[in-house]
Amino acid sequence: MDKSILSIGLLSQTRPQVIDPYNNGQGTVLYNHNIVEVDVVEDEMGGVTVTDDPKTATGKRYQYDSLRVEYPTTADNIFSTLLSAKYPANTESKLVNEYQSAVLGLLPDDYKKPYEAFLKDRLAIRNMVDSDCSTLNIPIDL
Repeated sequence: MDKSILSIGLLSQTRPQVIDPYNNGQGTVLYNHNIVEVDVVEDEMGGVTVTDDPKTATGKRYQYDSLRVEYPTTADNIFSTLLSAKYPANTESKLVNEYQSAVLGLLPDDYKKPYEAFLKDRLAIRNMVDSDCSTLNIPIDL
């Protein structure tokens, strides 16, 4: 996972914009996704911890993931940037090779599962990006 462009589990007091201009003069945006409201416990020192227990919660925040996307702001570019950040080429290649080896009987069938999980996640990412972009009138491509 490319942590230089993808941040996971960020917290905000206000709901983040899905597309947030980076304002660097190059058309870069932040794609904020997986946005959910969560219960938190705030301590006296300003620390914040997410909790599953609403009885101990002292407040709410928005938890989300944020991806830095270079120009152009299109669904295809957001999708490919997010997919590459989550699954670098060498990781995807390893999954495919192990899947093919299992299909050929060179490895146990269990080696098919990680690639099948990747394909399901890939479809979920595509659907999420397309839905967000459709809502915001962002084109699929240029």
